[in-house]
Amino acid sequence: MRNVPDQPVEMPGLPDDAVDALFSGLNSFSNLSLAVSGGADSLCLLVLFGEWSRRVSWKGRAEVIVVNHGLRQESDAEARFVVDVAKRSGYAASVLRWEGEKPQSNVQEAARTARYCLIARRMKATGAEALLLGHHLDDQAETFLDRLTRGSGISGLSAMAADERDGPEGLRLLRPFLSVRKLRLEASLRERGQDWCTDPSNLDMKYKRSRLRNILGLLNEEGLSVERVAETAAHIRRSRDALEFAVRDIVSRKVEFHPAGPARLNREVFAAFPVDLRLRLLNEIMTHVTGVRARPRLAKLQSLDAALNCGESLRQSLCGTMFEAGAETIWCWREPGRVPPMTLSEFDRQGIWDHRFAYSVLADRQSIDEPDGLRLGPLCHAPAGAADFVWPEGWPKAAFDCSPVVWSPDGLIFTQSASLPVQPGKNNHSCTLDLARLPIRGKLSDNSRDIGDVCGEI
Repeated sequence: MRNVPDQPVEMPGLPDDAVDALFSGLNSFSNLSLAVSGGADSLCLLVLFGEWSRRVSWKGRAEVIVVNHGLRQESDAEARFVVDVAKRSGYAASVLRWEGEKPQSNVQEAARTARYCLIARRMKATGAEALLLGHHLDDQAETFLDRLTRGSGISGLSAMAADERDGPEGLRLLRPFLSVRKLRLEASLRERGQDWCTDPSNLDMKYKRSRLRNILGLLNEEGLSVERVAETAAHIRRSRDALEFAVRDIVSRKVEFHPAGPARLNREVFAAFPVDLRLRLLNEIMTHVTGVRARPRLAKLQSLDAALNCGESLRQSLCGTMFEAGAETIWCWREPGRVPPMTLSEFDRQGIWDHRFAYSVLADRQSIDEPDGLRLGPLCHAPAGAADFVWPEGWPKAAFDCSPVVWSPDGLIFTQSASLPVQPGKNNHSCTLDLARLPIRGKLSDNSRDIGDVCGEI
């Protein structure tokens, strides 16, 4: 007698207690955005989130965001459909349009980039703390295979994070369904009599994701299930976390950061680390000195590592960072490049300059309330010459080209804590800017993407 049915057993939908467990971490948020396209995954996110928030009396604010890429005739109707479902769930919905000319190639990747840009702009306007996404276990497995075909290392193969704190455009991304199969999300909608939109491109084999989905079905027949692939990605993520912990410890003990921006470390100490730690250390230093997450090609990162270990003097740039190596020391700094740091002439009371420094206006209220006539910019754009500075010993002068300085119409003035010291007594001013170096946000490799990745990521 056969002990299996002729047809596969349909997966049941998610029960309320399972949904409560998946969404329990959302209680700490008071303002969220939900990315909903109308497909089963994101629509289930909207429906179950609405039920959960009412069931637990969540007091926060939520907005549904729909991005209309305008790539298909059905796009407008699908956007209206999501708005209607959001309204029935008790949430307002904003439809954001991808305007302008569309690319002829790499359309999905370009659409993804545009989507996050539009969403980030909207979330900044509403003050949303995080973006909820409907990515699920099948997406995780597809992402793993995608990274595998790209030759990714341990960072890429660790795939997506349930809580990605430094995602595209600096967004915090939350993925409560990463442990759930897609079939269970569809079953949850069917149990509620809720239909969803189907994108025909998901079945089009000209797209890589569709082909990977097909491959996963074949692998499942050989015993490599979606769950097993996702489990492997989780193991790799734990290994990656251990490496990142080691790199952060090395940075804190072995790398010296000048308050004005540049960094340096001993060349012999650097050479003694294993290759993988050296590559990650270089990546982390670039992020520190530029203020943005470095995403170098692995081949270029390996080339830089080889050059730094050959023992010869060199000066080489990568990802906006200049590396200079002497007999004993490696120096690194933010290079001006084709896009040097901007010069500010108008200030809020507080702000961020060049992704690296927070500033606040300090004024003598009996004289002036605004930094009238002041400029905040890089040293390489300042009007005064190098003779005005007491240069720090042991650092190349070029290392401070992109350091922040403040000047008035009559020349450079003293700034506190972060820029280079000016000779005493020069240009005393009743209003200045206080600068403080920003801490690095996010983890070394907390840059997982739902679609695509940097080829050959470390």
